[in-house]
Order: sequence, then structure tokens, then C-alpha cells
Amino acid sequence: MTSRRCSPNWVETYLEYTRFQNAPPRYHIWIALSIIASAIQRRVRMHRGFYSLYPNLYTCIIGPSGFTKSTAADIGSEILAELPDIEMISGRATSWYLLDWFGKASASGIDCVCTIYASEMKSLLGDLNKTELVTLLTDLYTSPNKKDYHTKGGGKLTFKNVCINVLCCSTPEWLTTGTSTDEIHGGFTGRFIFVFADTGERAIAFPEDFMTAEILKIKQDLIHDLKLIRLLKGDFYITDQAKAEYIYWYGKRKDEWGDERLAGYFSRKGDLVLKISMLLSLAHDDSLVIDENILHLAWKLLTKVEQQMGDAFSGVVSDPALKYKDAVMSQIARAPGQEVSRSAILKKNWTKFDGVVLDRIVANLIDAHAIDRVTQAHGREIDIIYRVKSNWKV
Repeated sequence: MTSRRCSPNWVETYLEYTRFQNAPPRYHIWIALSIIASAIQRRVRMHRGFYSLYPNLYTCIIGPSGFTKSTAADIGSEILAELPDIEMISGRATSWYLLDWFGKASASGIDCVCTIYASEMKSLLGDLNKTELVTLLTDLYTSPNKKDYHTKGGGKLTFKNVCINVLCCSTPEWLTTGTSTDEIHGGFTGRFIFVFADTGERAIAFPEDFMTAEILKIKQDLIHDLKLIRLLKGDFYITDQAKAEYIYWYGKRKDEWGDERLAGYFSRKGDLVLKISMLLSLAHDDSLVIDENILHLAWKLLTKVEQQMGDAFSGVVSDPALKYKDAVMSQIARAPGQEVSRSAILKKNWTKFDGVVLDRIVANLIDAHAIDRVTQAHGREIDIIYRVKSNWKV
């Protein structure tokens, strides 16, 4: 086999390639792992006694608007698109499209494998399609060898060798308003890795000035090695030392559980650690071996992302006054002069909440010393204005 070009490994070379892009490095790390997962699909696995574990990932990049999330994810998807025979479903994927495509693939003797890429999670989970797609993605996360689906017309579709990877982006505000507590406790979001960041580490005004011949060569090296990684097949082996350390950690893993919104995530972390370890091993070499160093790195990456994962769900609650609190605060803070009228807030959120809910949201923000409420007279009419306090810090 042709030797690899990326040194010391594929992920670190990817970070070198993206060092002049403004998104936080943690975004690029997880995008890189998602791209490897999409390239390898079901070609490698770990035997887990009663089932096989494949290294597919559901990854969501979370950050404020204008945080170059989509730009960062586009870089990875562009490299993935250089591989032949990658089924990439972009934008608004529907459950009906997936069911139809998987049915045709199985009938043709093709594995039901694909990558769903959505630069905006809200376009992936549109209102018309959301319930069915959430159910389907939740059900197929484990990459079953065979799965039967009964259609509304009384027919049956049989899917063979399923493997789905998901890479999407979202703002915290949409995750708050677009995700229900049922979806969290029902297990859908527990299958995702939510990579949250709200502070930038780079300020590169003209990244095009850094697109040198060296950087372009790095991109070609990444594509070259990703094609080699895609050719690997087989079962992963975990060394005795790594296994011993994993057993010790597994016995104490419940000590890490805290935020109830992440209970679904932590309940699956045992397998997730091994998924990430497989991907890191693939990034390093062709050995299909997980040793203690790979295992330690997997734990380190997951621990870092877990530290802020709960922040992505800060507004995901049942009470609408709590659910939309962060969104309203954001709208006021981003308005000209950091002030906005009550009527403007109600018009902007016409389909989300009414004046009674807004009054509760405002009362909460005033009590937190985040905003002031003032009145302005315009002839016979009086406007209520919400204004960010000068000393407010998030």
C-alpha cells in the first residue's frame, strides 16, 4: 500500500491545514474526526460480545451566529467529497428520501451508508420532517446489519448494512427553540456530540493571504491519506494495558454524570470512547490497534467537549419563559444601541410566545440586572423599551 503523507497523523495535519481559519480549533478537531468516520463507514469495527461497534458519529458544531461554524464544516465536507462513492446528503434531508434511497440500495446489493451534512441544523430538522427523521436517525445510530421498515401503504423495506454519519451546525438559540425535552430524554440528542464554543481564539481578517502553495499541498496530502484510510478493513484490537484502564474507568464512569440533560450522552459514553479511539487510531496508522495512548487521547478530547456541552442546552426546558429567555436577551443585545421595543420583540417572535410569556421573560432579565425597562412617549402613544444594562456581562 502507498505510504501516508500526513505527519504525525491525519487529525494534526488537518489542524495545520485549518490554522488560518477563524473557527476555534476544537471545531476543526471534531470535524476532522467526523470526516474520518464518514470515510471509513462500516469497514472497521470492534466486537462487543453481542453486537459490533462501528465508528460512526453524530456531530453538531454549536456557536453564536457569525462564528464561522459552517465555513469550518464546509472545509471538511469539501475534502470528503474528493473521495469516490461517498453518498453525501446535504441540506434538508428527509426521512422519506432516506427510506427510499436505503430501500433502493439494499435491492441493488449496496450497503446503506451515507453522510448527512447540514450547515444549519434547523434546515435538517424542519417542522414538516422533524418527528420522522428524529425517529429514523435515533433508530439507525447503531448501524444495524439488517433493519425492516413497514411503509404506510402496507409494504416492507429491508435495509442491509446501515451506517449513517451526521455533521451539522447550530446556534445555541436554535437548539433551545428547536429541541424539545422529549427529544433529549428520548435519546436523540444523547447520540450527538455537541461541540460548543462561544469565544474566538483567532482574528484573521484575510485568510486568503495565507493560502500558500504549502497549505494547498497539505490539502492534497489530506485527500491522499483519507483515500488510504478508506481502504482499511478489519476488526480493531485493544491492548491489554488499554483494556485494563478502560475496565477501571468503566466501573467508575457514573461519577462523571451530573447534568440530567446529558444523561443520554453519558449512558452511551462507554461505546463513544471506543468509537473515538478507533478514529484516532485510524488517523495515526493502519494498525487497527487501540493502545493506552490512544485511549487517553480519546478521554481527553471527550472531557474537553463535555465541559461546555451543557451550555449548548442552557435554554432547553419545558417552560416557554425559560425556553426563550436566552433568545430574547440575544435579540436585545444585538439590536442597534442594545435596545428594542416591546412591540418589536413580540412581532419578531409572533409564532413563539405571547405578551404574557414575554412579561415573565422580561421580569427574569430585570431581576438578573441584565436589562432595564423604560418608557418613551410618542405623541399619545407610549412605547415600552428594553435596554441592556451598561454593566451587564454574560
